[in-house]
Amino acid sequence: MTRLWSKRPIEIANLLNPAFCSLLLRESIVGCEQEAGAGMPYASSFLVLPVVLHKPTRDLLPKTIATKLHPWIQENQSVRIGFAERVRWTIPYTKEALHYASSANLIDISDGGLLVSKKVRLKKLPWPKTSEPSVCKSKARFIGRWFSLAGDTATLLAMWGVRL
Repeated sequence: MTRLWSKRPIEIANLLNPAFCSLLLRESIVGCEQEAGAGMPYASSFLVLPVVLHKPTRDLLPKTIATKLHPWIQENQSVRIGFAERVRWTIPYTKEALHYASSANLIDISDGGLLVSKKVRLKKLPWPKTSEPSVCKSKARFIGRWFSLAGDTATLLAMWGVRL
């Protein structure tokens, strides 16, 4: 990962900037807390950006968390194509975003080792509800809720075809 902003391609700097990615990760953590009453496992956080930022995958996500993850993946096998590679490619950006979110007091690590959101009030974002950043934000919250119902982290990674 290129750490110097001047050396990052403009598309990468815009899409994968730490502030935006940390917002998405925080939303997924909030969704997990909302659904499961607990934070998100660290390893699960590495699946968020590859799902949410990949428009073809994001567009196939179900409308509700009532749809179970495993049958949904079985019906939508295309989402697994290249997914493990996207996870590997986004690892540095996920780490950078987690570091940013922690430094900005947006998230913390619980005594149990889970990522938890800090109780802070964020400004209302000026994005229209149908804009891509707004859709990514709402899908990130959905992903946190959905993943919290899918089983443990090892099961979640296996369903997506990701090996540690």
